Amino acid sequence: MKKLVLFDLDGTLVDAGGCGRRALVHAMKNLYGVTPQFDHTLISGRTDEDNFTVVYGLIKKGKKPSATEMKKMKAAYLDLLPQEVQASVRGKKYKLVRGVKKFLEFLAKDKDMILGLGTGNLEEGARLKLEPSGLGKFFTVGGYGSDGRTREEMLKSAVKRAEKKYKTHLEPQNVFVIGDTHRDIVAAKNCGFHSAVLTNGFGEAQKIQRAAAELEARDFVKDFTLFCVWLGIKADPKGIKRGRYIMPATAIEHVFFSRTGIDEDRLKMLRIKKYEDLESGTIM
Repeated sequence: MKKLVLFDLDGTLVDAGGCGRRALVHAMKNLYGVTPQFDHTLISGRTDEDNFTVVYGLIKKGKKPSATEMKKMKAAYLDLLPQEVQASVRGKKYKLVRGVKKFLEFLAKDKDMILGLGTGNLEEGARLKLEPSGLGKFFTVGGYGSDGRTREEMLKSAVKRAEKKYKTHLEPQNVFVIGDTHRDIVAAKNCGFHSAVLTNGFGEAQKIQRAAAELEARDFVKDFTLFCVWLGIKADPKGIKRGRYIMPATAIEHVFFSRTGIDEDRLKMLRIKKYEDLESGTIM
């Protein structure tokens, strides 16, 4: 039975040294004569199109861009991105997430594993950002920010491409999403997919904890075995310390849960299928 593992890009595969943010800021300055000011958490985990809309609103006092303006922003951003990627590489700010290459090599040996991208980057932007890493060869399909404004649209597009390419049907329980922000978790849950999050990426710790992914991990070295148990390709090993799992009845339930033990509030969040089921409709 095929399983699809979708990896976010920024903060999950690579730390590209802020090249995307710099390209976005410079593009907006070139187009509108204003340098937008914002914290990185505003754009982390969003799709590029969503980021363009949000930042456009900052400099245009809440206005939304027209289709023409959106096209101009995308073009200006992609025109500047290659030089910003190279600037990160030259400045030694471009880094692979710890252990990711060996983890991908391990998964690629499993004939039932389909590896794909599930990133908010525009498709061309994703390829530009990923090129220096040498990791692109591992991904045969992908979903991108150019597939829609929401992460849910992007993830569903990746699944459709995988089904078409491999001539198979993928049930939601066979789709695994790995990201680094609460937005990755929210989108995965809203699609009915499994969710894992890296806590050393660009996400906000409080929101990540509240979103309650099935698995929280620091990187692909320290938590390699946990990822394998989560994906159902390794049995639960003896010696995994209590406090890193909850409800160890199945492979999927062998997940990181909390730092101190059972927490009923997080247990409730873990079991929520869609965040609209919450009274507030949000995770915070």
